[in-house]
Amino acid sequence: MKKLVRDKIPDILSNDAQFEILSNEDYRKSLRDKITEEAQEVKQAETRANLVEELGDLEEVIRAILDDASINYEEMDSLRQAKINQKGKFAQKFVMIKPDEEL
Repeated sequence: MKKLVRDKIPDILSNDAQFEILSNEDYRKSLRDKITEEAQEVKQAETRANLVEELGDLEEVIRAILDDASINYEEMDSLRQAKINQKGKFAQKFVMIKPDEEL
């Protein structure tokens, strides 16, 4: 099993663990797998402290994807703000019961 790990993990773990450096293509795929893994951990967090930790991990993966794609955080945040202006936030806790169209 291959699992993308943070940069200092090879120094932290014992010599029994083996590591390799991914190609750019495999790195991109691994980042997308990692974001799903971290999102699942956010979903499963049961305490506030654990939620904060998992959200931090999720943001780190998001920032790695942005960096890999040469997208700066401000560019993404600008598009996020535009979508808020167009469609709103999630603050009112709406859930769609019967979708009539694709959003």
